[in-house]
Amino acid sequence: MPDLFLFNAGELVTCDGSGGGLGVVEDGAMVVEKGRVAWTGTTRELKRKSLGKALKAVDAGGGLVTPGFVDPHTHLAFAGSREDELERKANGETYVSILESGGGIQKTIRETRNASAKKIAEESAARVGELLANGVTTAEVKTGYGQRTKDELKMIEAVELLKKKSKVELVTTFLGLHATPPEFKDPGDYVDYAVREMLPAVGRVMPRPAFSDCFCEEGIFSTEDCSRFLKASRELGFRLKMHADEFGDSGGASLSAELGCASADHLGHSSPDGVRAMAKGQVTAVLLPGTSLYSSIRYADARDIIEAGCSTALGTDLSPNSWIESPQIVMSLACAGLKMTPAQALLGFTVNAAKAIAREDIGSLKVGSLADFVVHSVPSYRFLPYRVGGSYVERVFKRGQEAFSRTG
Repeated sequence: MPDLFLFNAGELVTCDGSGGGLGVVEDGAMVVEKGRVAWTGTTRELKRKSLGKALKAVDAGGGLVTPGFVDPHTHLAFAGSREDELERKANGETYVSILESGGGIQKTIRETRNASAKKIAEESAARVGELLANGVTTAEVKTGYGQRTKDELKMIEAVELLKKKSKVELVTTFLGLHATPPEFKDPGDYVDYAVREMLPAVGRVMPRPAFSDCFCEEGIFSTEDCSRFLKASRELGFRLKMHADEFGDSGGASLSAELGCASADHLGHSSPDGVRAMAKGQVTAVLLPGTSLYSSIRYADARDIIEAGCSTALGTDLSPNSWIESPQIVMSLACAGLKMTPAQALLGFTVNAAKAIAREDIGSLKVGSLADFVVHSVPSYRFLPYRVGGSYVERVFKRGQEAFSRTG
């Protein structure tokens, strides 16, 4: 007996690579068995099949059905807030100048160090709940607000506590090089500490983070720093990610290709050669237009990145710096600011976002994929960036089980 029949979808968008990538099925239907997609087609075709009665029937009511959104770049686990910084930026301060004055990441490091793992998890749970209500079924979560061994281990513990209560699947990334903490004056000395002490300790955690990440940026951590850290991470069996070229061309895009990173993220100032190297190395580009909005910095050149052949994903970058819990808002910014099409924006939060976290079983509704999907009240995928927000998400399913309903 099938677990679930879905029918009457105005558009069922499978993101399976057909029809230019989106795989739009009008009057769509889907069959779910054992938490995975078993069949997709039209409602008329479903009615002609002899499958018996499913355990659950979902009438999409003519609304849009998409894969569950994958958010491949978040810093959602933290304590405290930095609401004063929006005003400071409006008055002319930059991200870097705020950081140098003890604000920014440094402020969040202080507040996160002073909080327990339980407190961090409790504060972060509300943010995960907002992502779920906006259609996110899988999210990457970075550490990086501890920046010393005991506090990074505490952050990993907090994410594990979140996982036990969350209906969103969470993927942990160890962000070992985020900022030089106050007890170190020289970034190189901190890199020595991160490689010598933090990485081995994190490598012994069970379950341990899936990825290791660093912030490659002039004035923060150099390509030499990041290369050393990521090579040491790879030796310990971590998959690699990188924050690259957010404020200037640091060489991060090229380094991400050289080291075989799963993704390089931000890319607002990446060189054409760096982007081409990423495409050749199959490094997914994760673009974060919400961060550009909050920090008043250059948007990545999405068209050139896509034309170079990079799989291009989008992320919220949900963090104290850019507190964004809506993929739909980021899709709107991607279309308006990055000049991406609505189709490219949707692929950016589904199948391409899944590539950024090295997953093939999510981000699409092809046969065999996990049955993570969203029922929207809007009729077409073009409404996702057009109607700004996310309150038109009606129901969210994870592995074929209902995880959220707008009507309760």
